[in-house]
Amino acid sequence: MTVRPARRQATLAGMPVMVETSDLYRRLAEAAAEGADRERLREMASGPARPDAAARTAGLDLAPLRAWFYANEKSTLGEADLDGCVSRAYGRSLDELVDAPEFAAARAELSDRLLAAALRGDAEGTAERDLLDAKLLSLAASAGAAGQERSLGDVMSTPATLPSFLGRLAPAPPSAPAPPVPAERDDGERAWLDDLGRAHRELLRLVHDGRHLVFSSVTAAAAPGAAAEAPEAASAEPMLSADAVAGLSEETRGVLDRLGLLAGDLRPFRAIPAVEAELHHAAGQAAADVRPTGTLAFDGGEIDLDRFHRAMSARGEGLAAGPPPPAPQHSAAGVADLLVVRQKIKAYELGEFAHVENIMAGETRERSTRRLTQVEVTTEDETETETEKERDLQSTERDELQNEAEKHVKSQLDIEAGLQVSGSYGPAASFSSSVKAGSSTSTEESQRKASSFSQEVTQRTAEKVRERVRSLVRRRTLEEFEETNRHAFSNSFAKHVRGIYRWLNKVYDAQVFNYGQRFMFDFVVPEPAAYYLYGLVENPPQDSELVKPQAPAMPDGQPLRPSYLTRGNYTEFVARYRVVNAPAPPPSTRTVTFFDKQDGTTTTNFGRAGKIDIPEGYAAKSVTVQATHLFEAGSVHNFHIVIGGQLYIYTDIFGAKSGTASGEKELSVSIAVTALCWSVGVDVECVVTAEAEARWQQSVYDAVIAAYQQQLAEYNERAAQRELQRSTNQQFGRNPLVNRRVERDELKKWVIMMLAKKPDLNLDSFQPPVPKTPPEPVLDLDKANANGKYIRFLENAFEWQNMLYVCYPHMWGRRARWISALNITDPDADFAAFLRAGAARVQVPVRPGFESAVAYFVYTGNIWDGNDVPRIDDELYVPIIDEITTNLGKLDNGVPYPANSKPWEVVIPTDLVLVQDVSDVPPLRDALKPSAPVALADGETGRDEAAADAPAGSGAGHEAASGR
Repeated sequence: MTVRPARRQATLAGMPVMVETSDLYRRLAEAAAEGADRERLREMASGPARPDAAARTAGLDLAPLRAWFYANEKSTLGEADLDGCVSRAYGRSLDELVDAPEFAAARAELSDRLLAAALRGDAEGTAERDLLDAKLLSLAASAGAAGQERSLGDVMSTPATLPSFLGRLAPAPPSAPAPPVPAERDDGERAWLDDLGRAHRELLRLVHDGRHLVFSSVTAAAAPGAAAEAPEAASAEPMLSADAVAGLSEETRGVLDRLGLLAGDLRPFRAIPAVEAELHHAAGQAAADVRPTGTLAFDGGEIDLDRFHRAMSARGEGLAAGPPPPAPQHSAAGVADLLVVRQKIKAYELGEFAHVENIMAGETRERSTRRLTQVEVTTEDETETETEKERDLQSTERDELQNEAEKHVKSQLDIEAGLQVSGSYGPAASFSSSVKAGSSTSTEESQRKASSFSQEVTQRTAEKVRERVRSLVRRRTLEEFEETNRHAFSNSFAKHVRGIYRWLNKVYDAQVFNYGQRFMFDFVVPEPAAYYLYGLVENPPQDSELVKPQAPAMPDGQPLRPSYLTRGNYTEFVARYRVVNAPAPPPSTRTVTFFDKQDGTTTTNFGRAGKIDIPEGYAAKSVTVQATHLFEAGSVHNFHIVIGGQLYIYTDIFGAKSGTASGEKELSVSIAVTALCWSVGVDVECVVTAEAEARWQQSVYDAVIAAYQQQLAEYNERAAQRELQRSTNQQFGRNPLVNRRVERDELKKWVIMMLAKKPDLNLDSFQPPVPKTPPEPVLDLDKANANGKYIRFLENAFEWQNMLYVCYPHMWGRRARWISALNITDPDADFAAFLRAGAARVQVPVRPGFESAVAYFVYTGNIWDGNDVPRIDDELYVPIIDEITTNLGKLDNGVPYPANSKPWEVVIPTDLVLVQDVSDVPPLRDALKPSAPVALADGETGRDEAAADAPAGSGAGHEAASGR
């Protein structure tokens, strides 16, 4: 296409219809001189409501002048007799009418209305009538200078001129459409999430350290035998010291203050769960980057999704370090000869060798593939609970009466008798004789009565609970996908077979045709396929998406490690890799309780010993003991409790005390009491250990890596299947005519945006949905009519079917997109160039007859519906229109350019190949024997030189083959 720049010509001056002394004209001119843009002038033109049609010309009825024009349109000014018309209609001469104040007021009012219509659009539909009235008043004011020989129609067809400052307004800054989630909100959520994580870690560190905990007590003196009054409401929970609170970072203090935890004493075992809950909530609310990462494979190549998203959001990258200088969105290329290159397919040409396939005699080769996926899941849950209750109540009463009588008689008889004889018979014998007797008796009697009553009560209660619930879930999924793609080479001949695959090139006949002169607009569209690729990534075609997962990594690109996972970011990896049954983080703190009591009515010595089990993965940090007892006044009483080696004495007090604790498995409890009754409750605050946190991080890491490996395996399997299909099936790609339509639609969209100076096209012709009702589309008639007017003008004013464009290399686009652009291919070479293009030059011809309306739209941004279009007082605006309108005519059918020129051949490479026998190829030479022809195993030789000179493509392969 050749374009001739616009040339200045000597043209008739336009008809001035503006009155520079009007109020609106003066204010707009001053604002434009100060650098106001079009939006500012539109605001100034949106003043009070305009007067109705009857009073819009300040009391001067212009109907007689309009009737005079319609009646004398083909007559000369002299024959039309404007003076006589004014005299008959207004009862005064033409000069008296022009000097009348209502005449000046009418011109000023019409001038302001035309200015407002040029800036705001003709919403009332009276702009064309106002323009005719303004022209009539201008003709009346300068009737002597118009020339009496000119026809009235020619004079009135002179375009009216609008102020020149409308063509020199400062460009308005582009306003991009608001994204669904503002960047500020996302940044704020991310900052809040980071602050929560920092506060969580800082509080846990202080608790683990233990030196910054302050332990308190809430106790009161125990009153024997009476209910003691409760102490003032307080808490014995441990808290952080004042120095520790003062040493918190500003971010942590801000978090605690926002959560209402900084007022009063800071109790860490309340603050940590609160921060943790908010951290979990914020991690879910933050706009996580869960966009797919990896590689999107499609018929046209591959797109690195991560690089693509970075390129879409890149700011300040490329050749220019700062913002580009102000530049027009388009340029009026001027009057151009619409030279269109038409090409027609002529033939296919055999090109270079693509592949050589050798099949030896008797050889058979076959290739097949099979895929089997089998999943079996067995889940068995069994819970057994048995409940057995036994109650035994036994009562025995005894009532006994016992009478006992006892009589005791005691008799004692003592008899003493003696005979003593003494004598002597000589010296050897002597004897003596005496008699003695005595007697005594005693009696004792007693009687006793006994009465007894007894009652025995025995109560026995036994309770046994047993419950058994068995739940068995078995799921076995066998997915067997067998696709056998067989590509076999079989040679049953006695000689070797050699197949030569050669590239096929398309040969076109190209010729330039001239379609006459057009008013041309020239655009340079950046990255014309940007939105097409965006739509391909966000909504890939069905069954064509093949996304290669990216190895888990941090935002800075470092490979993911277990220690990098936190409570705030692990959900992003879970969502990105679709992890199933991901382990939730363990709570940072847990409370373990212990209680014991003893009821009694007499002072007794009690002793108990036990233990408190600490959950696995946690360490005890503090103990809060609540204890109370009853004792008799004046009696000896004691109440000692030892927990984990820490002594707590409650002999004369009751209430709560807190203290330190340490231990990761269990704490010992020892209780010694001398009292009537007592009760003890113990709360042990435990904090998750670093080892447990590391185990959770490792488990999440393992789950993420397992999900990634599963996705990678599925990708590799699908990629292998896709490659097999590519190698065995024909790859036709898409019809080139469809690709041309895609290219034109995308370029047309960008051109309309640049032409209308709107960064977004969002023509919503429907009413907004009503809350709590079905989102049924309801047409908004006012919006539909306004949008229809806009669409109709832009579709009709340009010859979109004759739009010409050429794609420039990727280097003229964003640098971040260069790498992905290099990998984009397509069977259609022109479409591949469109997808890779960094910019495209587009020229759009204006449909003949719409030149003035398009120029008016370009300068004012509004659509002129009438025929008599006013023009801007610009040096270039008028010559272009005049040159086109004075053209001898347009060519309905193109003629060859230059005259009598002939078409030429254009060779375009393709991805098609054709199989050919080795005997049909150019002669083969042996590097070891340059002068000798190649002798093949079957006795054949390469084609001779004469055959080599035959036209390409004239020899057909002896085997039928299809393009691959």
